[in-house]
Amino acid sequence: MQVSLTLLKVRNLKIYQTKTYFISIDSYKVVQDLKMIPKLAGVCVLWRRKDNTSSEEVEVLMIKRTQTLVFLPGHHAFPGGSIEDNDDPSIVAGDQPQKIKKALMGALRETFEEVGYLPFPREVVACNLSDHIGKSPTEIFHNLVNSKTIKLDIRNYPFTGPWITPPGYPLRFETYFFFIEWKENYISVDILSPKEVELVEWVKPSDILERWHKREVSLSTPVAYILEHLILFPIERAISELKVIPWTDNKYSYFHPRAGIHIFPLPCPEETFFHNINCVIVGGKELLIIDPGMEDTESVRELLYWFEHLTKLGLKFIGVTYTHLHKDHAGSIGLISRYFNIPIISPDKVLPTSSNKFSCIELDKEKYPWIVKILPTPGHTPTHYSFYETTTKTLVAGDMVSAEGPVVVNPDEGGDMGKYMDSLALLSEIDIDLLIPGHGIPFFFIKGNQVIYNLIEHRKRREEKILNALNKGASSIQELLSIVYDDIPQTRIELAKQQLKAHLIHLKSKGISFSLTDDESREWF
Repeated sequence: MQVSLTLLKVRNLKIYQTKTYFISIDSYKVVQDLKMIPKLAGVCVLWRRKDNTSSEEVEVLMIKRTQTLVFLPGHHAFPGGSIEDNDDPSIVAGDQPQKIKKALMGALRETFEEVGYLPFPREVVACNLSDHIGKSPTEIFHNLVNSKTIKLDIRNYPFTGPWITPPGYPLRFETYFFFIEWKENYISVDILSPKEVELVEWVKPSDILERWHKREVSLSTPVAYILEHLILFPIERAISELKVIPWTDNKYSYFHPRAGIHIFPLPCPEETFFHNINCVIVGGKELLIIDPGMEDTESVRELLYWFEHLTKLGLKFIGVTYTHLHKDHAGSIGLISRYFNIPIISPDKVLPTSSNKFSCIELDKEKYPWIVKILPTPGHTPTHYSFYETTTKTLVAGDMVSAEGPVVVNPDEGGDMGKYMDSLALLSEIDIDLLIPGHGIPFFFIKGNQVIYNLIEHRKRREEKILNALNKGASSIQELLSIVYDDIPQTRIELAKQQLKAHLIHLKSKGISFSLTDDESREWF
């Protein structure tokens, strides 16, 4: 099945269409209408200081979303949700755009509806809550906030945002997170929305992040990013630091889908049909950079912004490595190495330990380490490697996999279809929870092993089409192309020719004989 996949960029909060790509992975059905305009949403980050402790770490109120929700089912999150028409920004004082005031109203209302928390002192509420028996939480909320005794001022609600859901999710939101210190005299009633909320708990950020690393909970990118700041800094500074977020100063999305896994989509060379190359950072306090992208002013500026921000958070880079040495993946590796004074780690130089079949790089060895296995996966190039982080079961696949079109196996540049298929077989034996392709949106909604299986089946079907065409008398490269690659746009036909050559060489290596009579095939064989 061939699917048209329109990708979007996020540039200064304006969504616009770029190129159209094609993927051929049958069961990757989470191709959404990526022109979807994000809905406005607001979230309350309720925090409180822990009594009788010298620690500066605060506690935060978190919920576990029910598994039946379409958006982020089963995730731990802060309470909040999308804005409704009756969330009136006019009752909020202060100098901020109406949109942000409306997001605050929605955040307060959703928090009250979901968990019964309302950050207003009981003594200033004009009416008794018992007067509202039989009314819905929404009605109660609007009656309370419209009372003359409650004064809302946006200056009392510091926020981080907008956080915009990247393309590829079933729903998209433009979300603002409002930080509110919870006090003992604030209103709390016994409300729990069973359709949306499974659990409510006060937790330390460090505890929830540890559970995330152990894969006991799921967190979205902004929630994880906020929690990490809350354990790195005192609350006041954390809130200040969080005013700087990806879509304020940068053009590209940022994904933080698992503990210790950071993904930075960077631009690809104009001559390629790919939109981006995924640079990945793995680790906690010690970080390994994989595939830092090309040595292009725009791309390097993007990386340096992020990497300097991470060092400001007290994190340390221990090295930079690569899946392969094509310029879109590793063009900037020397520059990054010199800028941060870190070694270039050649995957083939890391020796396996006695207890592991594959070479490993271990990060943050003290308590819960990240262990990165280096897997030789030749095929796209003679020396291609994939990286498998064992605690999160994350595969950094490089150009073994692309979500923006087929991986090119070009025999004229050392590509080998037989070795590529063997490498896919190797990856199929690993338990992959999250697969990060070399290009395109990571496979958030389908288990990595299913993606690998689909690719293997796709290559097998392609070879079956070649064999069927040969058996029916196809005798030239052009005939084979028209029959075997009738499902791709003409703009890709030269790339398809290289794929065809790789498949034919693979068939010959398996002892399958065939005869082609055109001049072009004589040059090939």
